[in-house]
Amino acid sequence: MAGFSLEWKEELKSRNDIVSTISRYIQLKRRGKNHWGVCPFHYEKTPSFCVDGVQQYYKCFGCGESGDVIQFVQKYENISFLEAVEILAKNAGMEMPAIEQSPDYEKKKHEKEQILLALREAAKFYFQMLNTKKGEICRNYLAKRGVNAQSIKNFGMGYSPDFQSLIAHLQKKGFSLDIMKKAGIVDISDKGHHYDAYAERLVFPLINTLGDVIGFSARILGSGDFAKYKNTAQTPVFDKSRVIFGINLLAKLRKELHSNLARIVLVEGQLDVVSMHQAGFNNTVACLGTAITPMHAKELKKLSDNIIILLDGDSAGQKATLRSIDILKPSGLSIKVATLPDGMDPDEFLKSHSKEDMQKLLDNAVEAMDFQLKTLAKKYDLNSNEQKSKFIKEALVLIKTLDTDAEKNIYLEFVRKLTNVPVDILRQDLLNTNLTQEQTQETSVSQNIFSEQEQDAFMKADKFLLASLLYRKPWANVGDCLNTTFLNPDANTLFEYVQTQNFVVGGVFDRIDVENSPFVQSVINCVFNDETGEQVWQDCLLKNKERALLIEKDKLEKSFSTLSSEQRKQVANQLFEIDLKLAKLKNKKN
Repeated sequence: MAGFSLEWKEELKSRNDIVSTISRYIQLKRRGKNHWGVCPFHYEKTPSFCVDGVQQYYKCFGCGESGDVIQFVQKYENISFLEAVEILAKNAGMEMPAIEQSPDYEKKKHEKEQILLALREAAKFYFQMLNTKKGEICRNYLAKRGVNAQSIKNFGMGYSPDFQSLIAHLQKKGFSLDIMKKAGIVDISDKGHHYDAYAERLVFPLINTLGDVIGFSARILGSGDFAKYKNTAQTPVFDKSRVIFGINLLAKLRKELHSNLARIVLVEGQLDVVSMHQAGFNNTVACLGTAITPMHAKELKKLSDNIIILLDGDSAGQKATLRSIDILKPSGLSIKVATLPDGMDPDEFLKSHSKEDMQKLLDNAVEAMDFQLKTLAKKYDLNSNEQKSKFIKEALVLIKTLDTDAEKNIYLEFVRKLTNVPVDILRQDLLNTNLTQEQTQETSVSQNIFSEQEQDAFMKADKFLLASLLYRKPWANVGDCLNTTFLNPDANTLFEYVQTQNFVVGGVFDRIDVENSPFVQSVINCVFNDETGEQVWQDCLLKNKERALLIEKDKLEKSFSTLSSEQRKQVANQLFEIDLKLAKLKNKKN
């Protein structure tokens, strides 16, 4: 959002009415004062996507997505913030303001453009080479693997015939060796000779959701001392931790459906993806190898909320599945696991089984927690008390990560069946189970004095107060909260905004990175009961005052040991006054 003044962004949004803009992408129908449609960000049949023309923001009551007109274009088109702003500025006939850039910005921008052009030209060259006499060896290999002509075209597969032809071709097109090296197309030998990095290999172009070729993954034909697959190294346009093979086809499918996909199937290799698409499972993608990252999860979340992991059925595949669950889960994705027969990959399964068998396998996919606990149980001899105890400890750590008590109870019962330990005992042990540092989020120093239950109550109070102010509820009064210090930094920013004149919900997105602030998301998505709103407001104000007093009390108590005897008397009086105020608050609540 840097580089544009608030005034310019507000002008841009005023000229791009959110209802009119979103109507170009999806069908909206007026119902009451708002407009409704089928959400384009998750799969649904009944419209739950609401566009508020007065407050100039959208909100989905199904998946929770919300934003202003800029965020809608950015998410729908799957483009950068700057690109979304450029589209809206063009629509409104507005000049883009000059943005102060670093001295070498234009140089880097031009270099990036040249790299992308070189990569696209290389992909075209490889594709053409596949249909030459030299490419016969590659065509035979693909035919043997059951890859048809349509798949070759859909995925843009190609062949690198030798070490020099591509270099000569790109030089004729005006590309320098320096650009080829920066694009990852060309390597340098120990003797200083330049050569095609993917020579004599089957080449898969790696394409992003915008349709840009950003790199390659190349497979050696036959056996040899070389690595089976060779992927583009890190470049100005290629980051392996973000690249997903086949995601461009899913992005295209999403545009055709005008909605997010019902689910995505995640497999291990490129040829697995090709085989799945050929069999009609065109919602399939693969990461480069099994090393899934949080950035992959974020890219997948843009296209669907539901993932089925379908990795190889061997022990390595199972380990990769467990790692993938741990990485994908924090992104909010709903994860299931489909288990292949031991030693088989999706490509092999489809060659020996029918399309219907694969469909059944996917339909019978189990919840991620089922898979984790069953896999964990195989690790231990549950007939041994010592081994059983270790299993229970690890299982409870997994169950502790679940969001709701209902889910936790389901899996506590699952553990009971395996171990014969009563659920009441397991539940008590669960309360005493601590998550690892990686499984918990850091809390502020002030919040650490509160129990998990107290923190949750205080946070809910903050959310209701701010949501009431943001939506101008009749019971909400800014003056009631003026002496409030919210612990969440974004909460303080939001409170400052609702004190300005003519604020609208859509303006929040100009001031806060809402996508990365779960707290502000929950404020925007707050649901009210107008009958009880006044009472809840008063209760939340009391809760807020209670927290402030408890924090002050904690500070005084911690300083007590460092004070002189006279100072201790003063602090003791202050603590006494705080206890009196807390008692009064308790009486008011009761």
